[in-house]
Amino acid sequence: MSTQRAEPVPTSQLVGDALACPRCGRPGLLTIRYPHTWHGRTGQLVRGFKEAVLCAVCDRGETAAEDVIALVDTQGQIGPGNTERFLHCAFSWIDHARGREPDFAVLAEEEQCWRSGEL
Repeated sequence: MSTQRAEPVPTSQLVGDALACPRCGRPGLLTIRYPHTWHGRTGQLVRGFKEAVLCAVCDRGETAAEDVIALVDTQGQIGPGNTERFLHCAFSWIDHARGREPDFAVLAEEEQCWRSGEL
């Protein structure tokens, strides 16, 4: 009889290299990946992951994002002198990003473009 060890699932994970922004294609500043669950058509719980990319252009104007963007823009790198501030700002942004809901009007418009062959 073999015993399998289950790997712990992180509540959120900072990804080493940020992905490109899915909205504009520019390089992202920070990418997070976190567990996400939803109910499928049958009502069964589905487990998966979501990702969010912090973009210096697309996320301008969002208070939680502005703090991280300003820190990265002015400091250039995160080091021993600003790690605590960065973590505070980053976790505030993560809380904000996890609570985002899709804009269904934009989603419907993109679907229409895709169906018409424009996308």
